[in-house]
Amino acid sequence: MLKIEQLDVKERSGRYLLKDISMEIPAGHVIGLTGKSGSGKTTLLRSILGMLHTSCHIDAGKILLDDIDLSHLSRKSHRELCGKKLGFIPQNPMTAFDSRLKIGYQMRETFVNRLHLNTSEATDLAKEKLVSVNLKDTDRILGAYPSELSGGMLQRVAAAILLGMSPDYVLADEPIAALDEENRDLLLLIMQEQMKDKGILFVSHDVAALKNLCQNVYVLGAGKIIEHGTMDKLLSSPQTDWMKQFSALSHRESRGEWKWEKL
Repeated sequence: MLKIEQLDVKERSGRYLLKDISMEIPAGHVIGLTGKSGSGKTTLLRSILGMLHTSCHIDAGKILLDDIDLSHLSRKSHRELCGKKLGFIPQNPMTAFDSRLKIGYQMRETFVNRLHLNTSEATDLAKEKLVSVNLKDTDRILGAYPSELSGGMLQRVAAAILLGMSPDYVLADEPIAALDEENRDLLLLIMQEQMKDKGILFVSHDVAALKNLCQNVYVLGAGKIIEHGTMDKLLSSPQTDWMKQFSALSHRESRGEWKWEKL
C-alpha cells in the first residue's frame, strides 16, 4: 500500500504548501485526486516522487511505500525506486522523452538499465508493449523521434514503458487532459484493463473519468483535503464552494452531450 500520513510540506518562508494530508492507495485500487489549480496536487506528487523544489521540504508526516518511508529518502534512492516500485504518467508526454533520441533507443535503454535485459530482449519487450497500447506499427514507432509522434501516441508510448516496467504503484498526473476523445478513451481502457492490479493515484478534473475509474476521490483546496468520498457522493452532496461549482459545471450540457469543463 502507498500510504500518506499527516504530511506537511513547507516553503523556506514558513508558508505551508500541504498541511495534514492523509490518504491510502491500496494495490488494485484507483484513487482520484482533484481540486483547483494551485491547490497542492503537483506538490503532493512531487513529494511522493522525491522531486520537491529545493525551496520547500517535507516538514512532518510520512509517505510509506509498502515498508519503505519515502519522506526522507535521498534523490538517488528515490530514482532507484522509480520504474520498479513507483511509476509516473505525465500530463505532457513530451517531457518524458529526450527529443534528441529515437523512441526505440529510449525504450531499450530503459528496459536494459532497469530490468537488466539484453538489447534483443529489450527490443522484443518494447514491441510487445507498444502493440498492447494499440501502436501496432512498431518499427515505425521505434524509429521515430518524439517530435514525429502526436501527443496521443507519445502518451501511449509512455504507457507502454510503464507496462513494461510493471511498477506496483502509478502516479497519473492529469494524463488525459491534453488528449483527444479517442486517445483519452484508449488510455483509460489501458489503465482499467492492463493496470488493474496496480495502486493508482489518478489526478484529474474529468468527472466522467473520476466516476468510472476511481473507487474514492480526494479534493484538495489550499493544500488541505477539503472533501473525500465517491465521486457520486461528492457531486450529489458537495460541501465546499469549489466542489459545488465543480458539480454544477460538470452537469452542464452542450448539444445534447455532457460537457466537462476544467476549473
